[in-house]
Amino acid sequence: MKIAVLSGKGGTGKTLVSVNLAAVAGHSTYIDCDVEEPNGHLFFKPDIAREELITVKIPQVDEKQCVGCRSCVRFCNYNALAYVNKKLIIFDDVCHSCGGCVLVCPKSALSERDKPIGKIKIGVSGDVNVYTGVMNTGEATGIPIINRLLEEGSAEEHRLTFIDCPPGSACIVMESIKDADYCVLVAEPTLFGAHNLNMVYELVKLFDKPTGVVLNKCLNEDNPVEQFCLDKSLEILGRIPFDHELASLNSNAEIVVNKKEKYRELFIGLLETIVGRVENGAASHKPNMVHGKVAADDQEGHRMELEQVCDEKVYGKVAADDQKGHNAEQEKKTCGENVFVEPGEFHRELEGACSERDHTSSEREGSAK
Repeated sequence: MKIAVLSGKGGTGKTLVSVNLAAVAGHSTYIDCDVEEPNGHLFFKPDIAREELITVKIPQVDEKQCVGCRSCVRFCNYNALAYVNKKLIIFDDVCHSCGGCVLVCPKSALSERDKPIGKIKIGVSGDVNVYTGVMNTGEATGIPIINRLLEEGSAEEHRLTFIDCPPGSACIVMESIKDADYCVLVAEPTLFGAHNLNMVYELVKLFDKPTGVVLNKCLNEDNPVEQFCLDKSLEILGRIPFDHELASLNSNAEIVVNKKEKYRELFIGLLETIVGRVENGAASHKPNMVHGKVAADDQEGHRMELEQVCDEKVYGKVAADDQKGHNAEQEKKTCGENVFVEPGEFHRELEGACSERDHTSSEREGSAK
């Protein structure tokens, strides 16, 4: 059973919840997927059993073999290569390590090298197995590190697994929750907290994951997050009070369930609720995904949503007057395929559309006169 813990921003209490749930669960696995700023290990202080360097494949060019044909430049959907002043330039941070440029080069001028982007650490703290990912400073993405973490953690399916996700709703969060059985959304009882909660709620809704909310730093006041949960029919799994002692222990990297019985009881109750929802509530959860594909009744809406994403991703948005024609062209391309428009072709289309629009405007002005 895999439980992902998310929040719309850092500092909401995501690590507090995931660390203490893993601690009260006993024989469990804790995976820290917040690879940019991991801090779960500060609480568990695990004995590290193994470290593994994570690398990605990046192209490198043999300038003696390169003839400047630009086949690789035209192939790359992400503009990770450019041919300028008779020299091929490779942008490592933009490269997605697909290896396609190496395959299409007619002169075999491109090869691949390993570029380190971070590492994972695997350790043990009492009954908890701790997996931590650390991304090198300045790297563009930690997705390969997260994938490796989840691959290692999946070998322990007999254990209850808690995934401490990165904050927000970016691609690295999507990778973290893709195999989760249940998502716990942690939120603060403020207007800003409700806004951030909505952001991650929309994400888990796209993945069609069973979801519940934990309210942190609760006071006896009006709570806009509770109203949000009511409006969205989201279950509130538990409430963590605004408690000075709890905050002090947590800020000193202490696992609060090991320090005070009242906190242990709080998180045991929360864990029992979550496990109960996963075991009993999964049957009542009606997924929109059937064997990895969107169910037929949702297919059309999902397709339109993906096409909208594609339209926004292909070299920016087209002017509003030309949007209709551009969308018709883009309907031929879906996100399931390689979305790519030749820069020259795109600019010719745009210039043609703009010229036609200007010509029409001139005719209208002449008629008006």
